[in-house]
Amino acid sequence: MRKVQFVAVFWTLAIAIPFTALAISGAAYITDHLSTIATSIANLSRSTTAGGRGWVLEFAERWPEVAGMIIGQLVIFAILYFARQANQAESESKVQK
Repeated sequence: MRKVQFVAVFWTLAIAIPFTALAISGAAYITDHLSTIATSIANLSRSTTAGGRGWVLEFAERWPEVAGMIIGQLVIFAILYFARQANQAESESKVQK
């Protein structure tokens, strides 16, 4: 029993200590370079979209289309669900007669 506890504690510490150090150093790096990171993301967004307008504006223009497609799919699924239920009820009533 003691060996199992030792192995569990050992591997917990062996995994936790390096990842804790990595998280602390990552948080420090992001804190020191946040403005550079944000500028790089904005430049990448502008350079990879049509017209250089950025991904946020592209998604802002497209969300009504996406919402319409999702709502349309939900309506189709609802129609199929209720049609299948009606078909099953009809076939069960024919079997009982």
